Amino acid sequence: MHLPIVMSEENYFKNIYLSQKNKLFRFGFFFLKDEEEAKDATQEALIKIWDKRTDWESVDNPEAWAMQIVKNICLDRLRKKKTVQKHQDSLKLEKTFGQDPGTISLWQDQWKIMQEVMEQLSEKQKTVFILREVEGNSYQEIAETLEISEAQVKSDLFRSRKFLKASMQKINDHGIRKTRTMA
Repeated sequence: MHLPIVMSEENYFKNIYLSQKNKLFRFGFFFLKDEEEAKDATQEALIKIWDKRTDWESVDNPEAWAMQIVKNICLDRLRKKKTVQKHQDSLKLEKTFGQDPGTISLWQDQWKIMQEVMEQLSEKQKTVFILREVEGNSYQEIAETLEISEAQVKSDLFRSRKFLKASMQKINDHGIRKTRTMA
């Protein structure tokens, strides 16, 4: 007779939650725009998850639950601040052999502009966009994390993409329509 293998709380925590710490950090970073704040929020989330270990059995999707905890902590931190500091140096490109510094600078500038434009999205649209486009989560995972329908996820993603595309295009065209030159 084989008895079921029971994992200790410590091993379960390490295997299920602690293994996600980098993903949780990246998610927190997109909200807070500050590496140290995101590290603190991730640490706080992991402590909260550990403290709620009696609830683990009722959690259907541990990853979505952990992401929700990080999101709530980040939103609480943002609410406590009167002004959200502008994020700089959020895109750190490693210099590799043969890369043109001008191209790197252009991409960094575009990324900074994109992040500023993203601040104009609603919190939900921004979160959906980050979870899908940056983290690569499925529609179902996003829906579970945010506790909304998949249709709402698709709608918010469509609206955020459309807004970001139009805004970036307007900024990059300097508000001037491109016209064909006459020969």
